[in-house]
Amino acid sequence: MKNILTLSLAIIIITTGLFAQKSSVIGVVDVQKVLNDYSEFQTAVEKVRGSVAPVEEEMQKMQENIQAIVADGQAAETKASNPAASEDARAEATVQVNELRQKLQLAQAEINQFRQQAQQLAQQGQQEKLAPLQEKAVEAVKSVALDKGIDLVVPKNQVIYSSDALDISEEVILLLNAGE
Repeated sequence: MKNILTLSLAIIIITTGLFAQKSSVIGVVDVQKVLNDYSEFQTAVEKVRGSVAPVEEEMQKMQENIQAIVADGQAAETKASNPAASEDARAEATVQVNELRQKLQLAQAEINQFRQQAQQLAQQGQQEKLAPLQEKAVEAVKSVALDKGIDLVVPKNQVIYSSDALDISEEVILLLNAGE
């Protein structure tokens, strides 16, 4: 009888312990919305774009120059292959075609160099200006989650369905923009 009583008491204690465990609370955050509405982040994005813009403008000019070289090259190739043109005219056009090919190769190498420079500037801006603000956004998510007793926060765009009640995006945005 004593064994049955001890066993019954152990089962009750274990069962009570299982029911007393806290269930996990989950939240979602719309990362894109947070970053779009985070004013300091958007200001930084504009600064990064501004630092890359002059290089992109120069690349556009270079692209226009390449198109002009290609057009001149096509015209010269037409002259070089024109059977009605004199031998001297065809020879001169062939020389011009070769010169334009070299000019085109140089222009393409230059635009590739500028493209790499633009990518480096964008990466540098990402690392220096945007990455710290993204980290600040993650910290804001953690802070809101702790305040609300949330154990797990997942990106909203990675979830098939979530109730609007689980979305903490607005609270995160308010916290981030209040810190400015």
